[in-house]
Amino acid sequence: MNVIRTALIAAPLAFALAACGDNHTAETDLAEGPSPANVELPEVPVTYPEVPLNARSTVDYRGTYAQNTPQGRRMITLGDDDTYVMRDEMGTETRGTFNWYSDNSRILIREDGETQVYAIADGALYRLADENTPTTGPMNAEQAYMRDDAAMNGTL
Repeated sequence: MNVIRTALIAAPLAFALAACGDNHTAETDLAEGPSPANVELPEVPVTYPEVPLNARSTVDYRGTYAQNTPQGRRMITLGDDDTYVMRDEMGTETRGTFNWYSDNSRILIREDGETQVYAIADGALYRLADENTPTTGPMNAEQAYMRDDAAMNGTL
């Protein structure tokens, strides 16, 4: 009997609260706001680490560096004993040794008859056009491989 009495008292209160509530739903709120396709995000400039003098002794260069391309992800792992492992976008790996230039901030990798020059920075490798390309000045995404040790942990 008390249950029925409580229900009779509670029912009108529930209807009163529902009538006073806001008629907005999550769907109408989404319809009123901008769609995700129309949102413009500000461009954030990317800064890359500078290539130091004598990176060989001032930078912990050993590890894996990755570069994302439209075709996939490239990786280069530099080892303790001047060895490297390169993985292209298709997953094909090549291994070898690299040589240091006399400035100790650039390395030379010869692969498939091609000479590749990389400048070493703290947390980045930069592919240079050739050994005469300066290591100072701004670097860009097309030449940057950023450190990513989790990508190939234990490869070398």
